[in-house]
Parts: sequence; C-alpha cells; structure tokens
Amino acid sequence: MDLTADQNHSRDKKSARAAVRTWRRNLDPDKREQLGQELAQTVIGYLSHSTGVVQKVAAYCSAPDEPSTEPLLAALISEGIEVYLPVCEPGYALSWVEYSPGMEFQPSTMAPVMEPVGEKAGTELFEQINTLIMPALSIDSNGLRLGQGGGYYDRFLPLIADAPVRVAAVVYEHEFVAAGTFDVDAHDQPVDLVFTPQRVHQII
Repeated sequence: MDLTADQNHSRDKKSARAAVRTWRRNLDPDKREQLGQELAQTVIGYLSHSTGVVQKVAAYCSAPDEPSTEPLLAALISEGIEVYLPVCEPGYALSWVEYSPGMEFQPSTMAPVMEPVGEKAGTELFEQINTLIMPALSIDSNGLRLGQGGGYYDRFLPLIADAPVRVAAVVYEHEFVAAGTFDVDAHDQPVDLVFTPQRVHQII
C-alpha cells in the first residue's frame, strides 16, 4: 500500500482511514504476530536505552485489525513495568486502569473496544507515567496522527501537556508518511515519537 500523496493533493481523512484499514484487514495473521513481536522488541529497546528508570507506562490493547500489542504488554510486565490501559468515558474522556495478565475485560459502553475492569485513575496518574503509547492508523512526519475518528486522545493529550510524559504512537513502518499525506485539523495533537516494528522515529 502506498499512503504517500502530493502535498497539494492530500487524502481526506475518510479515504486515508479506509486505505489503512483495508491493508490491515488483508495482513496475514502470522505476519501480524511476527510484527507484534518485533514491535515489542523495538519499544523495550527504546525504553531500556533512551530513558531513565521506567516504572509506569500507559498503553492499549490492540483491536484485531491493529498492530498487535499483546507481545508488548507481556514484555512490559516481564520488565517489571506497571502498565495502564484506557477506558472510554462520557464526553470523550479517558480514565486508566492498571493492567495485569488474565484480568477481566468487558465491552466499552462508549466505543467498539474491550476495556479493563478495575479501579480507575485520571490525569494525575501521568505525573508518574514515563511514556504514553497509543494507537494510530497513520502518522505524518510532523507527528500528526490519523486516528480512528473518535477524538478521545485529541481531547486527552492537552490535559497532560504539562506532565513529564513522552507521547508515542504505534503504526506499521509504511504508515509513517510525509506531511501532507492526509488532512489534519487544528485540534489534532502531535506525538513525540513513533514506534513501528522496525524502528523508532523521533519527531523533531
């Protein structure tokens, strides 16, 4: 799939989302699993060598058509890192629940995702979070994210703008694209770095 576009002819978000989703749905399951394992190695390598002591990370459980985060969650726990997962709240807000292997999940009442069941934390948690890892369909070279369209993260990120947390998004390597490949809005929030199975892209 080629997501690139002439900067004067960027894809509208609807078309860009459709292109990414089609490619992801057609990805071989074994290949998706392999790339998920590589993604975990990339993230753990970054956290081990590019940051201080990491005690807490916010992440997410991948949907079936997203890059797999199952190996990543397992690797974070294996490293002794506390992991927190999002819960969608009314008003497009997010709260966070600590993840543990085998914990209970239930369908969200606000979005088509499964969510962890447990005690919830709010923005105060992010004074202790090293890195927030969130999903995306594509990321451009300015760090602007093509999301699923729900707007939860774009509303949440300004609330933690003053917290000492790195904001990262996960995509496949070809989904990290040139600026202008897809339309952006004034409220879109940039990320600090991009994790793909192959490498880490720092946004400057």
